[in-house]
Amino acid sequence: MSHWDDVHIKQRVELSIEVLKKQYNFGSTVVRKNDTAIFFPMPASQHSSAAIKKGQPTEVTIHIEDGVLIFNTEIDVIHPGQPPQVQINRPAEDQIHKRPSASTGIRVSVPSTYRVMRDPVTPISDTKKGETISLSSEDCTIHTVQQLKPGNYIELTLTLPKDETQVSLVGVIQDCMEQKSGAQVSYNSYIKFEVIRPGEQDKIVKFVFNQQRLMRKKGLY
Repeated sequence: MSHWDDVHIKQRVELSIEVLKKQYNFGSTVVRKNDTAIFFPMPASQHSSAAIKKGQPTEVTIHIEDGVLIFNTEIDVIHPGQPPQVQINRPAEDQIHKRPSASTGIRVSVPSTYRVMRDPVTPISDTKKGETISLSSEDCTIHTVQQLKPGNYIELTLTLPKDETQVSLVGVIQDCMEQKSGAQVSYNSYIKFEVIRPGEQDKIVKFVFNQQRLMRKKGLY
């Protein structure tokens, strides 16, 4: 059974788009779906028309019944109308990643360092640099130049902006998605937190809440 079979009308679809080094997040609802594409109204945001254009690279998240589907693609067609309708074509099956239902988090870049672990206490790599793509109190996605192997443990240290508070934790790599930009290849890895002290988790909760509030004020969330 294909992941595409889990997509239906009335499901929430989210787009994450970078324009001029600024990250925009949009939400809408699937109103039409067939074997080759999904269709949804242009999100009602002051930034929609500038960011959502034919050929624009985007990360798509579709909230299905028992989780989320995530894949990288481009905006295929903008159909005229009031509002305009956005068309996203079906990607290859191996490009669709299914994850558990996302916890309440945000798309945000946070500097991080990491070490791959054999188990929760035994490192098997040197410390390397990365950054988050998304962050919640239970999981995150990190961007790295190194390909990470699903199933491995990973020790993460996140440096939260503003007061540069550091949060350390151990997670498990759930999947690793290749990202291509011209000749450059990098990776986005989804990490489920496994070992994190309550005090450290509270720091993330507070940071995410404050970021959501700021993004709503700017119309970016």
